[in-house]
Amino acid sequence: MGESKRDGLYTTKISLAPGIRRGGASEGHSEGHSGGFDFMESYTDTEFSYQKHSTRTIIALIIAIVIVAAILGGVLFSMYVFNESSNIEASIPDSTGNVTLTPQQSLDKASDWLILQRDSNYGWTNTPQSLIGLRFGKPEWFLKDQTQSALSIKQMEIEIYEYIRQTEGQGGELEEDGVTFTDIPIPFGKLATYINARAATCQEPGGFDPYNMLKSVERDMKNYSGESDIDDNYYYFSLGLLALCNSNAKIPVELIEMMKSAQLPNGGYVHGLDATSMVVVALSCLSRGKKQKTDPEETIDNATNFIMRHLRDDGSFGSALNTANVVQALLANGMDPDSDIIDNALMSIVDKQKSDRSFGSTVTTAMILPALAKKSYIDIKRSIECEALPTQSDDGLIDVKITLASDIADANITELTFEVRVMAESNLYDVLHKLKDQHPDEIVEYKDYYGDWGHSIWSINNHEIVKTGTHQKFWVVQLEQDTVTSLSINDVVPSDGDRITLLYTSVTLQQQ
Repeated sequence: MGESKRDGLYTTKISLAPGIRRGGASEGHSEGHSGGFDFMESYTDTEFSYQKHSTRTIIALIIAIVIVAAILGGVLFSMYVFNESSNIEASIPDSTGNVTLTPQQSLDKASDWLILQRDSNYGWTNTPQSLIGLRFGKPEWFLKDQTQSALSIKQMEIEIYEYIRQTEGQGGELEEDGVTFTDIPIPFGKLATYINARAATCQEPGGFDPYNMLKSVERDMKNYSGESDIDDNYYYFSLGLLALCNSNAKIPVELIEMMKSAQLPNGGYVHGLDATSMVVVALSCLSRGKKQKTDPEETIDNATNFIMRHLRDDGSFGSALNTANVVQALLANGMDPDSDIIDNALMSIVDKQKSDRSFGSTVTTAMILPALAKKSYIDIKRSIECEALPTQSDDGLIDVKITLASDIADANITELTFEVRVMAESNLYDVLHKLKDQHPDEIVEYKDYYGDWGHSIWSINNHEIVKTGTHQKFWVVQLEQDTVTSLSINDVVPSDGDRITLLYTSVTLQQQ
């Protein structure tokens, strides 16, 4: 074997041993060729080039790398898909092949539907109930940067103020456990729903001085006769107990005893499954690890047995709302959220969801959301995270200057300026109610009314609007530089340090 150089390339000659012929034929089968020969004659007839051999080797190596990379990529992709699929809750096909939503998917779609049903004031038919449902169904909607939820919470506050205004003077000053407060004479079930909603949205649940919502509910519950009507029954009595529990208020033993004594011999309560379920939720809100002066355990067990006797073959306990209330009761009483009973009950609720992803009305949909989230009303206290929500703290307070004035000569209004401290983002409606609360000696009377465009001022210190005759009087709101705004007091949102003038003025109409 010799080595030579040609055109800058090293080549090697390989001579076959005697007796070996080209093509691999042995001696005696030479196909007419004789003698020794260069092995690579079949390629070059003379030499074997390292260049050709190296090129082929490199190409083969690249192909091998590509194949290995493809195989490895396929394996990694399969592992990724498998891992991701374990985190996705797939829809479930029914016996006919139609796809049924999972409870989580049903919860998401029902929550989205409920948000879209808000009215022009950012509320609902039952604003507090809707806020409670969404707090469980779509908690991310309540983050600090979500102004839409803040508007709905503010609307709830306006509704409470409106109830207070409508019943002003009817409640009277009361004293309960050494606390003096002004009663709010509205049904305790409705008031309890507002308290639970305020707790769920991280607002101070007690109320607005001198009104004390918790004391009003407690007093009305103590005076409850046990008769059932649309506003007062043991379903709403349970909501009242939950309002006290979720607000970390002391729960009078008297109320627990009233609940226990109202239980029917079969373990249920008047108004059947819904009322019984909510009784279980309310009594379960009491800490079982803490010794109570009155033990509700037997009452809870009897009520739970009553509930379980209503279990149907399809996993439901009646209507979607019946079943949702039962799910709340069973979860509050400690049943495993992943148990077959809960899973089957939730799927029966999903089966009753309508094509628009509601469960009928906004109220019913809102009441079903906690169960789909595998939560109950006692989780308002246990698991609601308030750190992410705006709360009423000194850090969020602003000062607004309010000036009262008049250009009516005989109005007898002395121009005065008041400083009012309110939460940031409060609207003028809130500011004016705080004005009366913070300056009661100077603002002895304030009333507003609700019209087509929102709330407007009706009267301040008995200077009312006059809409009849040719000489009409009314209140206007002047912003900076005496600019009169046409916005309602709901839509005026002052900033820190703003000065707003409330001008009592008049206009003379020409007679026709």
